[in-house]
Amino acid sequence: MLRIWRQRPSPAMVVAVIALFAALTGTAAALHGRNSVHSDDIKNKQVKTQDLAKRAVTPSRTNVVKRRQALSAQVTSSPTPVPLAGGPSVTVKVPKAGLVAIWAQVQMSVTGANHHARVDLFEPTLQPGGSQLLLTGSNTLQTRFTAPGTGDQDGVQGASRAGWIVFAPSAGKYRFSLAYSAPDGGNATFTNRKLYATVLG
Repeated sequence: MLRIWRQRPSPAMVVAVIALFAALTGTAAALHGRNSVHSDDIKNKQVKTQDLAKRAVTPSRTNVVKRRQALSAQVTSSPTPVPLAGGPSVTVKVPKAGLVAIWAQVQMSVTGANHHARVDLFEPTLQPGGSQLLLTGSNTLQTRFTAPGTGDQDGVQGASRAGWIVFAPSAGKYRFSLAYSAPDGGNATFTNRKLYATVLG
């Protein structure tokens, strides 16, 4: 015959059950709503990389990379760099000891022999006189990309060889823009102009 022993739980068991219940109900009470987490539910600096789902946070969602583009074609015969309608320009805020990286892409061409179409990067504080990024002597539209390193101020044609130009400015807000010219004659055409900027650190 099966005997069922009925025994009162020990004090230790009672304390453990109460603690478990309090922990479970405390967590549920801290989160408001269903399937949602609000800012005040999370302690500052407690969300780590391993807590995020894959592709949950992307540069476009966090606005880490600033991107502007001007798709319309514009023509200039100016021998000195000038702004064109649509820019583009981007503004970034750099923290102390931070870096800023710039990447540009432009389709460009120029009329006449021995003439060039040129793109410069401007920033009133860092590059007030402009700095050459891209150059071509092509009579047909040619896509050029920024490339870092000495001697690469003409940019490159291949996207796989393109790269970011990195600066180490003081902390502050900076507005980068592109300017265009035909430095040695002819009419220079610029279209599909893209400018990206991101802050590192």
